[in-house]
Amino acid sequence: PPLIPPNPPVIPCNPRNGVWQLQRTVELDPGRNYIFGFHPHGVLAAGAFANFCTEATGFGELFPGLQPHLLTLPCWFRLPFFRDYLLAGGLVSSARSSLEFLLSREGGGHVAVIALGGPPESLDAHPGELTLRLRDRKGFVRIALEHG
Repeated sequence: PPLIPPNPPVIPCNPRNGVWQLQRTVELDPGRNYIFGFHPHGVLAAGAFANFCTEATGFGELFPGLQPHLLTLPCWFRLPFFRDYLLAGGLVSSARSSLEFLLSREGGGHVAVIALGGPPESLDAHPGELTLRLRDRKGFVRIALEHG
């Protein structure tokens, strides 16, 4: 199969009745592993948490057989008890080794969810502005290419 599909999946969120919801634009094979990127990061990435760590927006129904894992800074896993809270929510360290582990899992069905702009983007979050910071943040693309 091609490394990048001709029509890559885009998961827009649209407000409906005051509630944000995920929309699937293409079916994904649950036998493969994926990287999803989200933007904007925001201060706490609360939107990513709601969409990918809970069933608030119906991720499981839209993407049956896929288990999302939201990546976050490795430093958060050094805090006792908070680490367990993160792991229970499906969060994973954003260290290269963690991403490579998820993408190399046999049988597929894993989705690594990455804040494309990372910490610099979260620090640049301002009401009414969307700034995507990608210039020095392409490691995940390299890893995706390595894992097909």
